[in-house]
Amino acid sequence: MGVPPVLAAILFLALWVPALRAEIEPVEGPPLVFSHDLVPQDLRGGERYQLGPIGHVVNFGYEFELYSDFGEYRVRGIDMLEKRVNEIHALERLEEISKTDAFAKSFSEALKNPLVRTWTVARKPISTVAGIPGGVVRYLQGKFYEVKKGSRVVASKANPQNFKNRGPKNPQDSESSEGTVKKVGSATRKLSRRHLGFDRAKRDWARRLKVDPYTTNDNLQYELERIAWASSVGSFAAEFAIPVSSVLSYTLQAQELVWSKSELELERLNSIALKNLGIEAEAIMIFNDHEHYTLTEKTELVLTLDGLDVDGRLELVRLLLEVQSREEALLIVRIVSVFGNYSQLIRPLHKLEVRRGLAVAVSEKGSIILPLALDYLHWSPDLTDSLLSEEMKGVSRELWISGTASSIAKRQLALRDWELEERCFEKFSELRAAR
Repeated sequence: MGVPPVLAAILFLALWVPALRAEIEPVEGPPLVFSHDLVPQDLRGGERYQLGPIGHVVNFGYEFELYSDFGEYRVRGIDMLEKRVNEIHALERLEEISKTDAFAKSFSEALKNPLVRTWTVARKPISTVAGIPGGVVRYLQGKFYEVKKGSRVVASKANPQNFKNRGPKNPQDSESSEGTVKKVGSATRKLSRRHLGFDRAKRDWARRLKVDPYTTNDNLQYELERIAWASSVGSFAAEFAIPVSSVLSYTLQAQELVWSKSELELERLNSIALKNLGIEAEAIMIFNDHEHYTLTEKTELVLTLDGLDVDGRLELVRLLLEVQSREEALLIVRIVSVFGNYSQLIRPLHKLEVRRGLAVAVSEKGSIILPLALDYLHWSPDLTDSLLSEEMKGVSRELWISGTASSIAKRQLALRDWELEERCFEKFSELRAAR
């Protein structure tokens, strides 16, 4: 006896509709977000700043507009927003100090020095910080570099502009006298600044204000340098409290180092550590000259890599040399940080690899751990092409993200045997605090 036509149609629809949903569901665009739903109240506004009410998800990251008396900022991610708001508080404090008679007298005294006068002419504060260019999608698509099978050498794959003309020169080629004078003048200024105590004073003030002396915030850089001149060349004095720390993360270790060590000393320590990892001298010079990482970020990367005593660290170095924007640099710093925290707080890693252009860790049992520093993961071909590729297969698969995922993304990941860990840095902080 055959199945009645109506029942057959119902059965067909019952099988067809879920299949259709499975095909349609993964097509998911980035949402529009409201700041008050994502950002703590103290970061949304204050006397000297105000966060725009609408945020956007761009390349899987939150982007906000931050307006302040010290400039307008396009901010990517809540972590960077917290950093910028803290810097605004620091600028407010520096503004108060600069209005005192003691500072005015000290800075006037400092201006008698030709070096300081040159600085005041050349250095102008920037009222607006430019937005961060896109680049995360380039990483997700595995386009940082093509892995050379069997190669363990970290060197010539870096971008040509990062070499700074370090290659061998024709003996007949001579440097112009103008170029030589510029280099000598620059070196003399650096030596003079260190001799006068400028660099130390700047780091001391950064420590007191709990900010990064190598911040990319040009307004804060200008004010830190101004008070450093008043403190080193002038007679302006201040008390500096040194924080007492227990067990520090690699991020906090790096911050302590940049407060206490000079720029040259930090570069020397970073170079020694990279050399001990087996990195070639030319690649170390490229790393030290890389324009998209701050010195603080470079120090954090070196500390983390040095603490990861596993095979595959050289591939991570190759990968981090290929970034072409600030966004990509920040992405790599946080990815490397996940590896360091995971190894310290979750379980030891067996080795590190680059699969399809993405950095992954592999456990002794063959499971893979893929970290992605994303604020909002939505199901998109930019992401799925890598996650669902043959290269990402393992005994089990863990995806660690710094933000959250959409309900569709969670469902699709579960269907494909991906174990998702959201807000991973919050988890790491909780585990570290419990120790």
